[in-house]
Amino acid sequence: MAFRGSLQDIRLFIAAYEEGSFTAAATRENSTQSGVSHHISQLEALLKVKLFDRARVGVTATPAADIFYQRCAEMLRSIDQASNDMSQYSRGHQGNITIAAVPALTNRLIAPALLQLSQSHPNVKVRVIESSGSIMAEMVSSGMADFAFSTLEGRETGIQARPMLTTPQCLVSRAMPDTPSTANGMPNQPINMAWGTGMRLRRTIIRACLEMNHVRINSSLELGSSLAMLDLVSRSDWHMVAPCVMFDPVGDADRFFVRPLRRPDVNYEIMLLQRSTAALTQEAEAFAEIIADGCRKATDAWVERFEAEGWM
Repeated sequence: MAFRGSLQDIRLFIAAYEEGSFTAAATRENSTQSGVSHHISQLEALLKVKLFDRARVGVTATPAADIFYQRCAEMLRSIDQASNDMSQYSRGHQGNITIAAVPALTNRLIAPALLQLSQSHPNVKVRVIESSGSIMAEMVSSGMADFAFSTLEGRETGIQARPMLTTPQCLVSRAMPDTPSTANGMPNQPINMAWGTGMRLRRTIIRACLEMNHVRINSSLELGSSLAMLDLVSRSDWHMVAPCVMFDPVGDADRFFVRPLRRPDVNYEIMLLQRSTAALTQEAEAFAEIIADGCRKATDAWVERFEAEGWM
């Protein structure tokens, strides 16, 4: 049968059982003797069973009360544990966030940012949508995403673009055992190039830089998946252009050869896109700053490596 009593009924019953006295139970629970007696009588009526034998001095638990006490004690322990579990979620910001991000960030920067956010703001739930820069402004303006990390090609109505980070664009190939013959790390023979679908407007600048560095493109193909491009490059002699933050300067060293596009420099501008008429919530600002900080640290690590290799 469904239990219709209250938590107060249970607490007063446990106190009476452990103290062996309604009067002592009232003192312990900041109640009155008559109040305890009323709650116990109410429990007995609901359960249709006698819980205590009353005497002039104290009360004696019945066998039914012994069983009921064990179950009630377990229940209160569970409630207290649940309350303790909730205490960790009371710190920090609370709410839900939906963000859109380019593959350059989702590849290796979003996951650590989520882990860091869960430590400081455990009651914030984040939904991440990976997308290309060409449609992110529309996602933000329509409310599909609270904000986006992207590039912004031109001005978008209703969108505020906040500069977050400038990071080097790099020519990427699979890891090679031999050091390239050119001083700036560029290949000295024609290459096969895989282009991302969302980088058409930057392609002219990249081609110009490659030509200035005497790099010729033999064959080209276009892929709409960053994972497919990474897999292609890691398995073959195909190259791709991507911001350095897409790779780990240590963990990816055995898979990819990464060198910055220099002279002229080609950089990747990461912007935070938000609606012009709406401020970001505190939890959204906190997560945006965590991601931006991760981008800065990754860029600094790559720049330090490029400088040590004499490429910057």
